[in-house]
Amino acid sequence: MEPVFAPGVPVGVRRLYEHRPELFVAADAPRPKRQTSWSVAPGNTFGTLLVWAAVCVGGWILALIVMAAILPTAVAAWAAVVLAGIAVLATGGILVKSVVEDRGHKAVRVQHGKYLLPKDFDDAAGRLLGRAQRAVKTVLEATVTRRGLLDEMKNELVLPEQLWDIAQVLREQTVLRARQKDIARGMETAELDAVLGPQRRALALSVDAIKRKVDLLDRYADRVRSADAALRAEAALEDGDRYIELLARTEPVGDTSVIQGFADEATALKDTLTRSINAARDAGRTLALPE
Repeated sequence: MEPVFAPGVPVGVRRLYEHRPELFVAADAPRPKRQTSWSVAPGNTFGTLLVWAAVCVGGWILALIVMAAILPTAVAAWAAVVLAGIAVLATGGILVKSVVEDRGHKAVRVQHGKYLLPKDFDDAAGRLLGRAQRAVKTVLEATVTRRGLLDEMKNELVLPEQLWDIAQVLREQTVLRARQKDIARGMETAELDAVLGPQRRALALSVDAIKRKVDLLDRYADRVRSADAALRAEAALEDGDRYIELLARTEPVGDTSVIQGFADEATALKDTLTRSINAARDAGRTLALPE
């Protein structure tokens, strides 16, 4: 199972998870605070700056002595000024970097609440989310989708919205299940059952509803797979002329049964492809966003 991002989260943040997943925090954790070198390790930062300043001053003095010994006075003076300017600029750059927040930390902090991690879900919710993610991936990566044969379904818009909605509901179900277990742990009373009973039934109804929604996604993905298979078969038929030419060299003259077979298969396949795409569109309409 992969993390789920809200549709508006930039692609760069999604890719950041692939390289630095440790930056991302769970949904129940507080929003990360702004982090700089001074806030994370002020002592080390201050020590580093002192060492850098000592190196700059010592190096400048040493360079000044050497240049005074081998260069004319005017040239040595100008060279010393240039070196001092370079040192000041470098020191300024280090100071700025020490007070600027790391881009990765900033992205995670700003987007907190707009992503959900695998650890934000219990096993039951994780299984449903995994199914939904696989179905969405199947549709978005299908050949019929890339060729625009399902453009009217607006898959690029609808499916990420659907996946994010499902993930949010599954996250809430996870929280409520854990809450119910904590409340009922080691205690069974009529009063507690009177409160938890309706809550459990409401949770069960929500789980059933989200299962039906995931089933719809699975059904849509199956229809898209069928359309993809028919499209590939149609592509294979494009080689039919080569096979006809091959058979023409070996089959008796006047025997058109094989050629007729190719024509019949092409007609049947065209009908199959049309039906498969229409079936995929029908399944996709059940997921479409309202106008």
